[in-house]
Amino acid sequence: MRFKALTEPEEWQWIWERAYPMAVKDTQGIVAYDDKGKIAGIVVMDSWTPSGCQTHFAIENPMCIRRGLFREVAVHIHVTCGRPYIFGLIPANNDKAHKFDLKMGFKEVARVPEGYDIGVDYIVVRLAKEENRWLPDEYKSEGA
Repeated sequence: MRFKALTEPEEWQWIWERAYPMAVKDTQGIVAYDDKGKIAGIVVMDSWTPSGCQTHFAIENPMCIRRGLFREVAVHIHVTCGRPYIFGLIPANNDKAHKFDLKMGFKEVARVPEGYDIGVDYIVVRLAKEENRWLPDEYKSEGA
């Protein structure tokens, strides 16, 4: 598994077809390529604030998680960029994404009534640096 910054138009096309992130001024991403050179997964990070950023995941091959994609993302957000939190917004009717985020360690912190659509709430989830199991232990005690 090889990891690199999200830079190429075909990488953007791949993630847009799966996770629908918006490319804005502060958008960054990490791409995981498998041993055959195929995209295994992408994580996009945007809407950066002093405390964190929003993330968007698209995973084609779950092996990229085991091989370190989320470790790369955790180190980038918490260590390189110095943010204590990772956030996600999930439409309440996307049960698969909600379960996945909870399994990855995110905790639900709020619901925005009809924040996604009429009759569909937005679920706000957050993963704190000290609780992020993907972050190597040597980084957890460092300051935010």
